[in-house]
Amino acid sequence: MKNKRILQIGLGAAVVLVLLFVFTLLTDDTRGYQRVDTSVAMQQLADANVEEAQIDDREQRVRLDLREPITVEEREGVEQIITQYPARTAPQVFDAVQNSGAESYTTEVTQDSFLMSMLGFLLPMLILFGLLFFFLTRMQSGGMFGMGSSKAKELTKDMPTNTFADVAGADEAVDELHEIKDFLEDPTRYQELGAKIPRGVLLYGPPGTGKTLLARAVAGEAGVPFYSISGSDFVEMFVGVGASRVRDLFKQAKENSPCIIFVDEIDAVGRQRGSGMGGGHDEREQTLNQLLVEMDGFGDREGVILMAATNRPDILDPALLRPGRFDRQIPVTNPDLAGRAQILKVHAQGKPMGPDADLDALAKRTAGMSGADLANVVNEAALLTARIGGNVITADALEEATDRVIGGPRRSSKIISEKEKKVTAYHEGGHTLAAWALKDIERVYKVTILARGRTGGHAMTAQEDDKGMYNRDELFARLVFAMGGRAAEELVFGEPTTGASADIEQATKIARAMLTEYGMSPTLGTVKYGEEQGDPFSGRGGGGSSDYSPAVAAEIDKELRYLLDSAHRQAYQVLREYRDHLDRLAEKLLEKETLRRPDLEALFEGIEPRTAGDVFPDEDSHFPRQADREPVKTPVELAIERGEEPPKKFSLLEASQAARAKRQAELAAQQAQDGLTPVAPVQGPAESGPDSGSGEQAGGQGQAGRHAAPESGSGAGFPGPQGTGGGPRYGGTPPPPGWTAPGWPPADNPYSRGNAEPVEHPGVKNYGSGEPVEQGTAGSTPVSASAPDTEIIGFRLPESERPDHRGRDEASASESKPDSEPEQRPEPSPEQAAEPEGLDGQARPPRPSDADTNQIPRVPDPEENTEDTQEGRDER
Repeated sequence: MKNKRILQIGLGAAVVLVLLFVFTLLTDDTRGYQRVDTSVAMQQLADANVEEAQIDDREQRVRLDLREPITVEEREGVEQIITQYPARTAPQVFDAVQNSGAESYTTEVTQDSFLMSMLGFLLPMLILFGLLFFFLTRMQSGGMFGMGSSKAKELTKDMPTNTFADVAGADEAVDELHEIKDFLEDPTRYQELGAKIPRGVLLYGPPGTGKTLLARAVAGEAGVPFYSISGSDFVEMFVGVGASRVRDLFKQAKENSPCIIFVDEIDAVGRQRGSGMGGGHDEREQTLNQLLVEMDGFGDREGVILMAATNRPDILDPALLRPGRFDRQIPVTNPDLAGRAQILKVHAQGKPMGPDADLDALAKRTAGMSGADLANVVNEAALLTARIGGNVITADALEEATDRVIGGPRRSSKIISEKEKKVTAYHEGGHTLAAWALKDIERVYKVTILARGRTGGHAMTAQEDDKGMYNRDELFARLVFAMGGRAAEELVFGEPTTGASADIEQATKIARAMLTEYGMSPTLGTVKYGEEQGDPFSGRGGGGSSDYSPAVAAEIDKELRYLLDSAHRQAYQVLREYRDHLDRLAEKLLEKETLRRPDLEALFEGIEPRTAGDVFPDEDSHFPRQADREPVKTPVELAIERGEEPPKKFSLLEASQAARAKRQAELAAQQAQDGLTPVAPVQGPAESGPDSGSGEQAGGQGQAGRHAAPESGSGAGFPGPQGTGGGPRYGGTPPPPGWTAPGWPPADNPYSRGNAEPVEHPGVKNYGSGEPVEQGTAGSTPVSASAPDTEIIGFRLPESERPDHRGRDEASASESKPDSEPEQRPEPSPEQAAEPEGLDGQARPPRPSDADTNQIPRVPDPEENTEDTQEGRDER
């Protein structure tokens, strides 16, 4: 669009220049004269061959009309010539013209035009400033005088976008965002409870987890204007532009409220203040200040909901994260096993999957992948299938696509020597065998010696479930797994290679974390050593800092070497013990290049996994396990032992989804009922008069329905003068006292309740007998939670999360409340009220405290009557 605009401007300028040239050419009165040298013109004057002459004094030129045509530069028949002369030779030229014998000659002195002079002075400046503004607007991508205008893009419901059905693996985040959609569609349910919708929602999590997709789903579901803008759009090189864009964005949003604003990558503008290179006066911080004011300042932004996404919530300004600005912060993490399966199924829709393609098995092998990675796996499988001309996506295509996403494409053209290939086979075989012989690590799923990306091969383990924590033996088993490749090189070839560099780096990170972060070393203790790497742009330093002494640093290095040496030694022992299995594995790898778990199970038959043993010396004596006691069993374990169904875990997500489905069903039924039946007046209480108000709105419903028949009885009928009689009540303002109508009530109405024997109206059977609607059960009249016919529905934790025993505060509060209604005692007479009673019901003598006073009661003197004081205390 911008290139088309530039092309249009260029064509317009070209047309203007062409027209200007044509106009200048047509208005030039010298275009019929032949330009000649000065000597030729002077020769014609000397030969008296000039009939008319004109001297243009200002331009210093002479125009001559000749008597006889001449030939000039091989051009014959030239009758008009023009030439230039120097300024100091004007007298000689004039004398020559005068002596030429011309019939007439004249001198033309050109006068300056004020308009042309001003145009010649202003035109270069206009062109210069025009180019300057053009480049400025190109840099700002805005109008010529609209550099501070908002660059937010508005998305409408008519545009193709996503919905919540397209989001998988983030059910909790979707449920949190459903509240925003429900509030925008029907805010009355929230307003009845006094709830306010979150004014700001921050989505944070690793890259590729679907934060922007969630925002697009909200845009497709909300049905309100949705403005999308990036955080970098606020930051510009010109002072005040970012703040102006923030004001313009919220101004547009307020004019179209209710609406949603989505700011992607808000950390570009919301970084903590005082951390930039420009101190507190740079443009980014001024933009952030304006954003803070617009989000929750003196101004009102009702109906404007701000959503934002970031990968770095830790560097955002605390004032931006406080309640009132971002009331709700929703984490969007990598999906678990069930979430990965859902994501794969969403991206597999519309793609021809082969009969052997198992997405659930693929979800188990892709632990740690984000939603974007999983989408890339399915897309790579489709591309591979199209590359070979296939028509279905097979399991092998998904497997190859997974390897491409993890390690990169194959390097089939790389030439590898036989020795290097053999070393690679033993290296990867060492990893595989070391992991297979240990209990505390997952079995290897696949091992290959095919070169991918920057690796010559890899051994991949597959987690059976999503683990959230690891114990000391599991981390040490990973150290043994990492050192298996180097141990195999040393065991077989007797020489280490550079192929173990990545393994050593990974093992060093794990071992250092065990010592300095997880507190697993008995020598170093449960202390965290060092600080995390800081942000070089936040004023915290970029290299981290060590807050421990050199002696502790030496001890950490000593423990680190001990851990890696122990893992290296154990891996070497395992490979030495199972050398025959290692040779068979390397031979099979050299033959097939890739082996999977079924092949590995056949090769490693007979290997019994072992425990890793003591990680640190005397680790069990430091804080030993109580050997004579076993941990308790979980309810699921107990149910499995009894052969029962495991108890179902309470899920707030499922409860919220069930309540939402119920509300939608009720709303659909209500809308269907409203569309089929007309709205009828709601019956009020029989004893209500014209001064009692309408009680119910026309749209309310009672226990008998919207069209319940009026109850027959005395006093029924329409209200008469002074409020006599009751009857059906209609919404709106009640009639004034003393209201009457001529001819009312009708005397010949056989269906009137005032008759001795009223006749039943034929239409009553269509509405049912029903009961009169009681005031306060429907409509806009608030319902008290203590009403006996009102079902009290509130949030309640499951029994598994509620205490089995009451606390002291709850017990005392329940004891202070009576179990039944207090006995109604008759109102005492004024004489009885003046005589206070004692505990036994007998009248007691009056006290000074019984008298009326406006003073603070004094503290009783210890010497006063103790029995009297105790009696008063008992009364209280």
